[in-house]
Order: sequence, then C-alpha cells, then structure tokens
Amino acid sequence: MPAMDIRPVLEEHAAALWHQVDEATRGPDVPADPVSELLPRLDDRPEGGERSELWLGVVDGTAVAIGDIRLPLHDNTISAEIDVRVRPDHRRRGRGREMVDHLLRRVTAEGRSRVFGEIDEPLVDAPGDPEHPGRGFARSLGARPVLFEIRRSLDLTMLDSSKVAALRAEAAGRAAGYSLVQWVDRAPVDVRDDLAALMARMSTDVPLDDMEWEPEVWDAARVLAKEDGAIARGRTRIVSAARHDDTGRLVGYTDIGVNAQRPGIAYQWDTIVASEHRGHRLGMLMKAANLEQLQQRVPGVRLVHTWNAEVNRHMIAVNEALGFRAVERWREWQLDLGT
Repeated sequence: MPAMDIRPVLEEHAAALWHQVDEATRGPDVPADPVSELLPRLDDRPEGGERSELWLGVVDGTAVAIGDIRLPLHDNTISAEIDVRVRPDHRRRGRGREMVDHLLRRVTAEGRSRVFGEIDEPLVDAPGDPEHPGRGFARSLGARPVLFEIRRSLDLTMLDSSKVAALRAEAAGRAAGYSLVQWVDRAPVDVRDDLAALMARMSTDVPLDDMEWEPEVWDAARVLAKEDGAIARGRTRIVSAARHDDTGRLVGYTDIGVNAQRPGIAYQWDTIVASEHRGHRLGMLMKAANLEQLQQRVPGVRLVHTWNAEVNRHMIAVNEALGFRAVERWREWQLDLGT
C-alpha cells in the first residue's frame, strides 16, 4: 500500500483539496463550511484566542485525509483540539490512524498533553449493531468519552411564528426589570466588557460532564478578535442579550451564526444567563427574540442546528418548546498523553 504524504495547508490550492475531503465526509444537513472560511487560517495568525493548523494527507496525488488542530493561547494551554476525516472510499486502510499519529506528534511538540475531539453518531444504535467505528477507534487510542451532547435541528420552514411570539411574550411577562439588547456582527462598545465576562462563564457555568476544561480568560479585546474572525470568514452573527435595568449590565446573551455562502443553514453558538439572574425566563426570551431577528435579517435560513449536553435539561426544554428536535448524538473524547 502506498505511503500517505502528510503536508501542511499553506495556500489556496491545498485549502481547496482539504475542503473537498471535508465535504465528502459530511451529510447534507451539516455540510462542510465554505472553502472561504479556511483562507483566513492559512497565515498562521492567532484568531479568537487560538492558533490552528490544517494538514492534508495525499496518496498517489489524491487527497484522502485531513487533519485540523486548534491550540488555545489564553487558557487551557496544556490542551489541544483535533479533528480527523478520511474520504469514505479510502477508509479502513489505516489513513485515519496515520493522520491522528501525526497530529498527536504535532500537539506534543507544542507542549500539549491533553487532547479533545468530537465524534458524531446515530441518535440511537440499532439493536445488534456492532460498536460505532468512531467509538472503537477513539478507545483504541486510549481516549475516554467525557461529554455527551445531542444535536437538535429546527426547520424554520415549518416554524409556527405565532407560537414563537407567544413564547416570547410569556417570557417577557416573567422578565420584569430586564430589557433586550440586539445587534448583528459587532457588539456595542459599551457592552464588550460585560460580554467578555459572560463568554468566560461559558467555560464554567454550562455542563461539561467529565471534560477537564479550564476556565477561559476573556476581555474586550478577545471579544473584538472573535468578531473580527467571524467577519473574515464571511459569517453573520445574530445576537440577542438581556440587560439588567437596575445595574445596566448584560446578564445573558445568545448568538446564531450563518455564512453568507451557505445561507440555508445556521448554527446556534452560545446561550448563557448569569446564574444569579436565572429564574426569570431570560433564556426563552433571548432565544425566541433571536429566532425572530434571524428570520428578519437572514430570511433564507432553512435549518438551525444546536448542540446541548444531555444533562442540560433546562436548555433542552427551552429548545424543544421552540420546535428543535433531536437528530444525532455527539461525544467529546479526551486523551491524556503520556498516561
């Protein structure tokens, strides 16, 4: 069997080949991001608090495997996130293991000793089916599952707008003393510090199960860098936040991202309410308002995807009330190197 040549992705032609493999490994409802999203990552500049590397595996002139490394820079500096994908017609030939071994050597060289990766699976295993190949592969590396999530999707073409409006109105009735603040792409300057504090709490206040992820460090500059990165990739970011009227501080936010080149599919990113302000239906208020804002600003969106930890019953209830339905299971795996 010919050897696989693993090379860094440093220019547009290689990025196009990388993207072809990515597209070949994904389903129609969660397609690969447009190739234009890769281009800002080619110059090795940090983006949004992390540095990344893209790797391409080539056999006899054909791109067959890809690797993606993300290295946090402000926090979690012993950790790395990796993703490996192999074209379906080149699987079961050891190419995935070759790429994983290469990425692990790279993260070790960067001084990282804890590695995370996600594997998607069917929502329910069919009775009598052998173990999902992704699970078996992860276990063969010595990794362990640390976080269980369910992907849910909302079909906006079937959305009952009057139901969403009623849910928003009911939540607003429970949210006396709070106001909505909405924007697209750029947060108002006067809320960036509050937004940074809330983004930091996304690493401490949401369920992480057994995932060993350290608290993240955010400030206004990192918020701005994250916005810069989304804009550079062609993403529109739709945001609704809750402001506490007495203090004037933001106490929660939710955001949805959609790429202009793939306007049919949007992704729910963060949703958080500061723990001391929970119990006022702010999560429902923000999410219902943000869906309405999404439809107004990007009317071509057909599907919205969201991921929730299985134990996050409150947010799951909010999403299901809005019409999200479970379609797939995702597991986060953790590999501790040298243990």
